[in-house]
Amino acid sequence: MNFDNIMARRLPVTALFILLLILFLSSCATRYPLGIPEAEWQAMSQEQRLAAREKQAELKQAEAERRAEEERARAEEAARQQAELNEKRRQAAYGERVQCVLDPVEARIFGSWRQAEPLALDLVVGLELEVPLRERSGSTVRRRSTAYASFDGQTVAVCREPLAAMTTTGRDHCLRLLGTFEDYRRGIAQQLEAPDFLRGRLRCNLVPAAGMPPRLIIER
Repeated sequence: MNFDNIMARRLPVTALFILLLILFLSSCATRYPLGIPEAEWQAMSQEQRLAAREKQAELKQAEAERRAEEERARAEEAARQQAELNEKRRQAAYGERVQCVLDPVEARIFGSWRQAEPLALDLVVGLELEVPLRERSGSTVRRRSTAYASFDGQTVAVCREPLAAMTTTGRDHCLRLLGTFEDYRRGIAQQLEAPDFLRGRLRCNLVPAAGMPPRLIIER
């Protein structure tokens, strides 16, 4: 191997080292309040520096309060949505609500099939739920993804994207369980797979509800 080839291989490594060194030194450089340049800071009086520090503290406090308010708003919205969901579940007529378990299950997360935690679903006709897909515990890094579940009276769908988005894009990455009222009443289970997304055994049953025929209550 000649000298030119050796240098050609070493140059990219050297350039990367220099770049990292520059970034490190930049992060260690003194930073003045409000992003004031060093030359300008050095020319400021003590009173001006104090005012700048106080202004910086005010801005930091305002940012902290804004983030706290956003967090409170998110928590309140989540609580409102959960209360609405609970009410819809309570009011659902017999045949409009199913409970399902997806177990065992594998999810395609970050390009690889991974064992995922069992998924429990409580679905009402007309509502779409966002549900987490988490890699089964035991790995050092537990990866996660998101799925969207729905029930229309005959089909339980667990999809990579919301149904509205799939209507627009034309993509269809869904695991679907199809059944009649009688199938769901007696309990239905199938091994299913949505290519490049999800695979596992899904079993579902109708949830008892007000107005359920007495004969069915006795049978259950």
